[in-house]
Amino acid sequence: MSETAQTPARRQARTRVGISLMTSAETEATVDLVRDEMPDAVVHFRDCYYKIERDGDLDFDMLKLGDRLGRDIDTDTFLVNMSSYYGRIVVSDDHVAIYSDIRPDRFRD
Repeated sequence: MSETAQTPARRQARTRVGISLMTSAETEATVDLVRDEMPDAVVHFRDCYYKIERDGDLDFDMLKLGDRLGRDIDTDTFLVNMSSYYGRIVVSDDHVAIYSDIRPDRFRD
């Protein structure tokens, strides 16, 4: 579809991001964290996984998740539970974040 033929709704920036996490103790702690700290997020349980969606961003802090679990969790363990996501993902040693826009700034050009 050419740029001139697109409807106005298709040209709007999409701000919704999401993640699917397989059911586990780590995922249950993540869902609790999201419900407490991101009340505008939408959480759906789909039998064997959770789908979490939010406008703008989702930010998962491994230290906070570890506190809820009662043990340390690293990003590698978190990512093992992730089955899919949409948005732009940034993974660091202690955070997994999904943004609707390009981050960090060095990738914007």
